[in-house]
Amino acid sequence: MKALSLCLVASLAGTAHAGQPISESMVDCAAIFSASNRWFPEKAGGEKGLALAHAANRFLEAAMHEATAERRDDPAGFVADLLPQKEAAWDEKGMTFPFTQEFRDWADYCRALARDRKIDLTPR
Repeated sequence: MKALSLCLVASLAGTAHAGQPISESMVDCAAIFSASNRWFPEKAGGEKGLALAHAANRFLEAAMHEATAERRDDPAGFVADLLPQKEAAWDEKGMTFPFTQEFRDWADYCRALARDRKIDLTPR
């Protein structure tokens, strides 16, 4: 299974994510996971909303660790500055975005990245 995850991460890294540092992709994943909570804030406190918020937070934590490994001067600042940009970019795609192939590709990539980097997305 790990080989499949690595293959998926590598294959997507060569297409939609080419040239983008992993820390930036992790921020993208956080923005994607939290999108429905932004679009439907009244549902954010429910079980699914809390699970999505947890996953987004785990990706943000991982992005800071990755930014440190990438030797960025201010990893927390990098993530904090990038997050609103990524959220705005995904939000511009609209509420039908989750029904697109691009969304499915990103969701698959994010799940594979989480498995590969041992990011536990499951709330306890």
